[in-house]
Order: sequence, then C-alpha cells, then structure tokens
Amino acid sequence: MAEGRAVLIVLDRERHLRYDINALVDLEAVTGLNLAQRVAIHLVNLGAIRAFLWAGLKAEDPKLTLAEAGALLQGVVARGGNLAEVTTKMREALQEAGFAAPDGAPASEGGEAAGPFAASAPGSAPSSPAPSATSA
Repeated sequence: MAEGRAVLIVLDRERHLRYDINALVDLEAVTGLNLAQRVAIHLVNLGAIRAFLWAGLKAEDPKLTLAEAGALLQGVVARGGNLAEVTTKMREALQEAGFAAPDGAPASEGGEAAGPFAASAPGSAPSSPAPSATSA
C-alpha cells in the first residue's frame, strides 16, 4: 500500500484517494502532464479530472480502469453532486502526500505553483482571477 494518509471520498461507496510517486507516474503516462510543468488546466478538463481520480484510487483498487473512474464521476453527478467536491478531495489528497502546497497548487522548486493546479502557464493570462490567500 502507498505511504501517506488517504483522503476519504464517497463515490459509489467509501473510497480513499492516495497519491504516491507510482500514482503520479501513471498519471503522467496517461495524460502527458507533469506536476513539475506549468500548465493551465484548472481541473475543468474532464479527462484530467478522471485521470487524477483514477491515479488516486489505484492504491486501493489496482484493477480500476479509466472508464470505471469516469463512471464513478458520472455517479456523483447523477446523485446531484458536483465535480468540485471531487476535485477538492483530490487537492486534499495531493497535499497529504506532499505533492501540493497548502493552497492546493503543486509546489515546485522555489515554491512556485506548477502542474495541473497552477493558475496559468508562463506567459499566459489566467482564464479567471485566482482567489487571494486571504479571501474566504
């Protein structure tokens, strides 16, 4: 089992998100994304959300497929939930694993935000203003 604390998420049943190096390597292989890169995904890309969910659940359910992860997300929506609840849990699990800064953005060398949770790629304008650390 992977190291670090798992984050409980309720999908079709109680499950646990857990990110480790192997999960992130699998995620990179599937998406082509690297947490050390600055990319502007904002977790609104459904393919990225599905891949992050899949990678985070693999420690608990190694046979889980990407299609099954997509079905779990569909189940959240069908029950009246929203994907923001799922992405919040993903950010929490990445923080618990030490792969994200407390604000939810992956930390890179120098403390800059990087990866799929970054506000924007270098040289590009964010699609919406990022909330300040003092706003609630």
